Amino acid sequence: MGFTNVWILVAALVGIVVSPRGIDGACLYQGSLFANNTSWRPDSCQDCTCLSDIVICKTSHCQNPQCDFQKGERLRIPPNKCCPECLPQSQGSCQHEGAIYGHDSQWSISECSVCTCSHGKVNCAPRPCPPLRCGRDESSFTAPGECCPKCVRNGASCSSEGQEYRDGEEWRPTPCTKCVCSAGEVQCSAAECQPVVCKPHENLVLSPGTCCPQCVPNPCLAAGQEYKHGEQWQKNSCTTCLCDQGQARCHTQTCPPLVCERGQSKVKRAGQCCEECASSKGSCVFENAVRYHGDMWNGTGCEFCMCERGQVLCQKAECGRVECSWGEELVHLPGKCCPECMPVTSYCVYKEQAKVGRQTDLKEEKHLANLEKWQEGPCRECECRDSRVTCYQRSCPTCPVGTLAVPVEGTCCPQCREAQCHPDCLTCSRTPDHCDSCKDPRALLLEGRCLQTCPQGFYPKGRTCAACLDSCSACDNGFECTSCAQSLLASNRQCVATCERGFFQDHKQCTRCHGSCSACRGLGQQDCLSCSDPSHLLKDGLCLPDCGPGFYVSQGTCRACDESCLTCYPDNPSCMSCPSDAALHHGKCVSRCPEQHYRDSHGRCRTCHSSCAACSGPSVSQCTLCSGMLALHLGQCVDSCGEGLFSQDGVCRSCHRSCRSCVGPKHSDCLRCLKPEEVLHPQSGRVAHPRRLRLRLQGAVLPGLGPDLPRQVPGDGGGNVDDGHKSLLYPLARTERSSAEGLTARLGPCANLTPGRRDHLSDAGMLAATVGGVTARSRQTEESGNSLGENALL
Repeated sequence: MGFTNVWILVAALVGIVVSPRGIDGACLYQGSLFANNTSWRPDSCQDCTCLSDIVICKTSHCQNPQCDFQKGERLRIPPNKCCPECLPQSQGSCQHEGAIYGHDSQWSISECSVCTCSHGKVNCAPRPCPPLRCGRDESSFTAPGECCPKCVRNGASCSSEGQEYRDGEEWRPTPCTKCVCSAGEVQCSAAECQPVVCKPHENLVLSPGTCCPQCVPNPCLAAGQEYKHGEQWQKNSCTTCLCDQGQARCHTQTCPPLVCERGQSKVKRAGQCCEECASSKGSCVFENAVRYHGDMWNGTGCEFCMCERGQVLCQKAECGRVECSWGEELVHLPGKCCPECMPVTSYCVYKEQAKVGRQTDLKEEKHLANLEKWQEGPCRECECRDSRVTCYQRSCPTCPVGTLAVPVEGTCCPQCREAQCHPDCLTCSRTPDHCDSCKDPRALLLEGRCLQTCPQGFYPKGRTCAACLDSCSACDNGFECTSCAQSLLASNRQCVATCERGFFQDHKQCTRCHGSCSACRGLGQQDCLSCSDPSHLLKDGLCLPDCGPGFYVSQGTCRACDESCLTCYPDNPSCMSCPSDAALHHGKCVSRCPEQHYRDSHGRCRTCHSSCAACSGPSVSQCTLCSGMLALHLGQCVDSCGEGLFSQDGVCRSCHRSCRSCVGPKHSDCLRCLKPEEVLHPQSGRVAHPRRLRLRLQGAVLPGLGPDLPRQVPGDGGGNVDDGHKSLLYPLARTERSSAEGLTARLGPCANLTPGRRDHLSDAGMLAATVGGVTARSRQTEESGNSLGENALL
């Protein structure tokens, strides 16, 4: 026998507002898809917006229309509108049952009637019903408690449980059964439940008032409260959350800039996120809520209240006459004053399936209108009701013992004929060997045979054996598996090809991850691959609110900073701070800053001035070491040390206080005297190591030696004078051959001249005489051919 599978296009439950899996950037609301950042009005008093795949609906806020009730103006709600408007006093008003209604207004005196006022006349009529066309042998009939008629046949009526029913009339004793009166005979059918396979994140639930179980996604737990799938709640006045298959998804509203007009002030109403502008003329307190001047709100039913300069005034509103277009129906929504036209969009998408053995054959897809019915064979009837297809199988009476149930073509129930059934059979049909029931009360019926146990792939259902789901190799009922067929995995008593999100494969079954994981590789809290809370971060398999020091975040995962760091940037491994014994340089922590860098007060390596080889700060005057031929003087690297100074180991040092220039710190190292009345007193002495003299003279500033000699004696820094400049030392040292041990140099301290010599010697002459002879003497020596030779200085 065929069976069905149903796809519901329109959401069966109002308020399920989740995007279907595979659809990004959209909301599903009452069966319709809405793109993100779009707005719509599901009814006249609601404004809804899709934000971040979450529907947020708010009740419309009515403004006071400022009616003049003293002049006879009244409140009226226009057709299909939410807020009342002012209706001027007119000549065509009506009075009905002690109330006054304006021209073209509408009201109800009972559930099934509608009254209208037109030019002073009241007309009350039954509420509009869908058009009804009955067949030749049928007539129109309105059942007690119903507003609209239906077609019934003209045959004999039926009586059931003390209630009289017309021929062809249908009723529902329970949610799972329906009965019909057929020519005086009551025929009842039972609803068939379709096979249901729940996903791992769903639970099989039989809701009150329903006859078939359904797969319901897991609920959400938030602040100790449980919310069903699709249910919304306010986390706070600015954050709306939605339960989506066990996970809370939230959207936080942001408030735009607000500028109020003159005479208004900013106020924040209770339960609202953003401020709004309200009149400063006075506020009202009504039912423990603060209202502001100009506010209007719906009290109860059709009563609307207004706040006027601190006073509350309530007036009853009337409804404007409404006429619905084709494809719409008049609906009176709960809590609304007036009925309004709503589109009739409820329909079903249905695929009939034929099942041969355990193979399924899909037939053509059907689109069916609400309340549409159709037959599938003589015993099966299906209907579309509230976007859901339900099929009913007619119940046939059991043939008495000793008779054979023989099927008759074209009829639902078999005929009972006398026959001798098989000894195992209590009753039989088709053939004597095909049991319909068993004599042994413990036996189970399968395909006309009476068995003691159900075979593999079947389970006991009452006194019969029913087939398990195709995916099961064994089961206890028709919805769940105890073991799986072939390579399928057991997950939440279902058989699946792969484990759903939130589960991991554990041998032949899917096991739920720890509650903090949305995906995992094991059962433990530290086995997460992703986190169920979108605000948490994954760190070494754990889901934590933050990574802590020494880590940065990349695509929701905590990753280690560079090993030298104390902390690093939130989104990359470069160091942001270092341990106390290290300095930060180009995103890494180093024990010492590189050359031409210094460590600042914040522990960072900074570049020295370009003249420094090492420094203590960025300024040109903060050098601590110089490069090349430069000498350090007062924190600066200079080409020459200047007067009163000499260079030693790359640092400018002070001469003796008596020297204007010198080659060393002693009073005997003067090259020129500070006081004009003093001259050098040469002192001859044996230099144990000639290199010492070269070190003293190398780089020394030699003032007063004439334009043909440089002011500085160059060298290589190791005490050796360049070959091309050795002759520059000849005027500075008088040498004589004494022995191979060294040479004799004449430098000396400064002392006062005798009066006789002061008149004859100039400063230059004094220097020349003191150093060992004037330049002329040196030249005379050269002219006589007695060259000193290089080895006199080497």
